[in-house]
Amino acid sequence: MARKSRKNPNMNWSIKQSRDTVGYIRLSVRNMDTSESIDNQRVIIEEWGCQHQTPIMHYYIDNGFSGSRFDRPAFQQMIQDVLANQIECIVVKDLSRLGRDHIAVGYYLEMFFPQKQVRFVSINDQFDTVDGISNQSENTLIQSSIRIPLINLFNEKVSIETKMKVEVILDMKAQCGEFIGPRAPFGYKKSTENPGQLVPDPAAAAIVQKIFEMAAGGNGVTSIVRYLNERGLPTPIQYARAQGLAGKFDDGNGSWNSRSVKYILTNRTYTGMLVQGKEKRAVESTHEPLVDSATFDAIQKGFQARAFNVVPQGQSPDNILKGKVICGCCGRKMQRKRGTGHADWHFFTCITKNRLGANKCTGMYAREEDIFNAIYRQLKDYVNEQYITNSTYNQRRQVLTSQIADLAQRKTTAWINAMEHYEQYVREEISKEEFRAVQDIANRAKEALVQATERKAAYEKQYVTFRKLLSARNRDIPLSEIVDCIDKVVVDGGGKIVIKWNIN
Repeated sequence: MARKSRKNPNMNWSIKQSRDTVGYIRLSVRNMDTSESIDNQRVIIEEWGCQHQTPIMHYYIDNGFSGSRFDRPAFQQMIQDVLANQIECIVVKDLSRLGRDHIAVGYYLEMFFPQKQVRFVSINDQFDTVDGISNQSENTLIQSSIRIPLINLFNEKVSIETKMKVEVILDMKAQCGEFIGPRAPFGYKKSTENPGQLVPDPAAAAIVQKIFEMAAGGNGVTSIVRYLNERGLPTPIQYARAQGLAGKFDDGNGSWNSRSVKYILTNRTYTGMLVQGKEKRAVESTHEPLVDSATFDAIQKGFQARAFNVVPQGQSPDNILKGKVICGCCGRKMQRKRGTGHADWHFFTCITKNRLGANKCTGMYAREEDIFNAIYRQLKDYVNEQYITNSTYNQRRQVLTSQIADLAQRKTTAWINAMEHYEQYVREEISKEEFRAVQDIANRAKEALVQATERKAAYEKQYVTFRKLLSARNRDIPLSEIVDCIDKVVVDGGGKIVIKWNIN
C-alpha cells in the first residue's frame, strides 16, 4: 500500500514511473580547483542508488556557486523540472549541498518538496523525507524536526565564518603585495610557481605597451581604438578566450572600444603597483611594470585637462534623445555633439567609422533640429491615423468596466461554491478530484478577473499617453515629456529619419 504523510494525509508518496530520481551536486566557489569533489559526490550518490535499487537518471551540477545563494543555474533548472512534474526523488551528499541558508533550505524541505510530492534524500545526514516526514513513528518525526533545522543552522554558520576567514586572508595577502584577483589583467598572467605573482604575458603586454606609447605620443582614445581594430588585434576578452578562459563573460561585439582602452590607460597595475581589496591596499613594485610611472601620470593629467573641456565638444546634459538615435548603416547608437566653434546647435554622428574604419560603416549624420522636426512631423501623422475621440474612449471604458463587474460576480460565486465543496471533501462526501475540478473553475474565474482589470488599466494608461501625444503634436508640451513614447530614431542615408514608436 502506498505510504501517506502524517502532516499531509492526502499526499501519496508512491513511486510514479513517469518521474525520475536525480542527483544534485554543488561545488563552492572556494573549492573550484578541487574538481574531484564533484566526482566524490557523484560516487556517493551512485552508491546510494545501487543500494536502494534506484537508478540515478540525471545529475544537476552547479560548479563554483556559493550555498548562500539560490539563483544557481542547475538548481533553478531542477526546480523548473520539479514544477513540470518530471522529478520523483532528489538525492544529495549532504544538506549543505542543497544550501547554507537555513530558512530557504527549510522551506524546500518542509514546504516545496512535500507539496510537489518529491522525495528528498540527504545521504550523510541520514535524512529521507519518506522516513523523516511521512513515517508514522513519533520518535522519527521529533528527531527530524529538531536535528535537521540544527544541521541547517550549523551549515549557515559555517558559510558565514568561512566567508569572514577568506576575507581576512585575502586582505592579508593584499597587504603583502600578492595578487588576489581571479584573473590576471590583460598584459599579465599568473606565475606558474606562485599564483599571487603577476608576470608579463609577452603577446598581450606588447599590445598594452603600444596603447601607452600612442597615448603618450598625443593620440586620443578614439584614434587608438581605430588603430587596434584596423589591425585586428585581439581584445582582452578575445585573448583570454584564446588562452582557455571558460564561463559566462560578456564578449561585447568583438571590437575594441573607448571604454576598454581607457580602462587600460587608467589602470595603475601597469606601473607595477597593486591596489586591491575592500580597503584598497596599495603596494608598490610588486611586479614588472609595462609603463613607467612618469608616463602614466602624464597621461592621467591629460585626461583631467580634457575633462574640463568635455561639455563644449562632448555630450550635453540636456540630450533628451540619449541612447535612442540609431545609425541606419551599422545599427549602433549615435553620439550627440555640439557644432564647431562652440555654436549653439548640436548634431548626431556615428563614431563607428572613426573607431573601426569606413569598411564598417559609412558614418551617418543628422542635425538635432532636423531630428526634432521629423519627430513632430511623424507624430502628427501617427496621431491622425490613430485618433481616438473622448466618446470612443468612454464607450470602450464602460464596456471594460461592465466586464469587470460581471467577472467579479462570477469569481465570488465560484469561490463560494469551491468552499462548499471543500467542506464536503473534508467530510469525505466527495473525492479529491471532484474538489479539485471545482477549485480549478474558481481559479480560472479569479485569473479572468485579474486579466480584465489589467486590460482596463493598460487601456487607461494608453489613453493618457495618447492625450499627451495630442498635446505634443500641437507643441503644447515640450518634446522631453513624450520621449518615453519613442522607441528609437533611425538615421539613414540621404537625410532620411524614421521614428519608431513604442506604444500601440
